[in-house]
Amino acid sequence: MANNKVQSKLSREELSELYLVQYKSTREIAKMFDCNHTTIGDLLKRYGIPSRPVGGGRKAQIVQIEHNGQMVEAKQCTVCNEVKPLEDFNIGRKSSGGRQPKCKECRKRYYRNNYTHINDKSMMNYYKNHEDNKLKLKVYYSKHKDQIRLARKEKYYSNHQETLLLKRKGYLQNRETILERQRLKRAENIEYHREQDRKRYIKRKEQRSIYHQKYYEMNKATIKLNSKKRKTSLKSLPFTLTEQQWNQIQSDFNYSCALSEHHSDLNMEHFIPVSWGHGGTYVGNVYPVHWKINRSKSDTNPFVWIERNDVKESVDMDKWYRLIGYLAEQNHLSVNEFRDFVSWCDKNKRTVEEIDSKYSSIELWKQSPF
Repeated sequence: MANNKVQSKLSREELSELYLVQYKSTREIAKMFDCNHTTIGDLLKRYGIPSRPVGGGRKAQIVQIEHNGQMVEAKQCTVCNEVKPLEDFNIGRKSSGGRQPKCKECRKRYYRNNYTHINDKSMMNYYKNHEDNKLKLKVYYSKHKDQIRLARKEKYYSNHQETLLLKRKGYLQNRETILERQRLKRAENIEYHREQDRKRYIKRKEQRSIYHQKYYEMNKATIKLNSKKRKTSLKSLPFTLTEQQWNQIQSDFNYSCALSEHHSDLNMEHFIPVSWGHGGTYVGNVYPVHWKINRSKSDTNPFVWIERNDVKESVDMDKWYRLIGYLAEQNHLSVNEFRDFVSWCDKNKRTVEEIDSKYSSIELWKQSPF
């Protein structure tokens, strides 16, 4: 009876047009005529209309649409029924246009709503066929070894910085877990890993040496500052000098020795030696000087050292007076005050135990009876 009511509304030509030309499903047609999809199936048999193969049997047609001001190829998504550009579909070689029938958004929605079920099913299949898949991968890799390695290298170098950032981020997030796993793996076969370390060391010895040289050239200023920082910290003296400040000091002396004409082999010299237990590494106590002059001065009082005849032959006295004025200005002192301050530091040397980090050497000098 129900078939007769629908048959009176739906002729053979109309049903054929909807089912074979417009490619609508029996459920979609049934919804249009307010009946059950089995009723539409019965009508297809009654009219002698051949049924389509299970699963569709026909690929979605590729059409041209306008997208971002350009005509591009597109097709209809089988879930949301929207016509979208092919770039909105994942790659699927067997489907029309080389793209999968479901668009990316619909696939994401499906996986998001069925994540637990999909994950459980994937894990079950993985463990069920683990050994077979492992063997297949080994065979495939042995056949295409060179091609796979080349593709990996190209991918690595094309996204080198992004890859490093992702690895670094993943390592920081899972650092403890990764380290524990590595420790356990190494403990299981310690001799094997030691042998691998020895081979790796010999193999990369030259490469490591080149890397260290390049790193030193690129970070020379930072390395030198860190060295001075350790030396200053051992004496419990202040270290406030930054890399930018040191570059500015070198610029003030035209990137040359502050006491001679040398432009290379320069060291960072403390005017008030750190060994005195005074001063420190800060603007107003450091300057660039040639290594021979640095060694000659050592930890003696600079104003006593400059009076030596051999020193006067190697030092430009005009530059010496300029240096004294520069350091006095940086310490907000006059030249005479700066000379008195240095002499006071020389006469009142301190050990590490005697150093009180609450007060700077200048503050102690100002509080002391001259």
